[in-house]
Amino acid sequence: MREFGYLATMAAFETPTVLVLLVGLVLVATAGQRLPRRPRMLALSGLAVLLVGALLGAAWTLLLPRVFGSDWGRSNFQLLNLAHGGVQALAYPLGTGLLVAAVLAGRRARGAEAGPFGDGGQPVPAAQPVPQAGVGWDAVGGADVPAQWDGRSRPDAPTGTAPDRP
Repeated sequence: MREFGYLATMAAFETPTVLVLLVGLVLVATAGQRLPRRPRMLALSGLAVLLVGALLGAAWTLLLPRVFGSDWGRSNFQLLNLAHGGVQALAYPLGTGLLVAAVLAGRRARGAEAGPFGDGGQPVPAAQPVPQAGVGWDAVGGADVPAQWDGRSRPDAPTGTAPDRP
């Protein structure tokens, strides 16, 4: 009965992670044309690596009581534990890195933020036409300030306060 409690506790802790990774795999695999091929493959690879790592971690935790109960010897146990630790140490960063790569793969800035070459790969001409100023933005006295401020660089002070002028 004690072993059943251990298995139930183990399942309660590992099941959510495994389910999230499985659902993620299914969602990415069925995304079809909504995701480009390269990001989809990176996401599938990352989720698969994380799932394998989670399943190996669960298997190791489930086998641990049996290993302690058997006569494996200390050196065999240390070797197996080292192998498990190495796999776990590689699986999480590799899987997470693949997921980050999937998020960033194929992303380009749109519009004005696209850089000096714009979206089409051609350089943007150096002299872009300047749009005409809208109503109320006439230059008064050579200053580029709104006309409703009478050529001053800032509006009047709020009511009840002293103006900021000498």
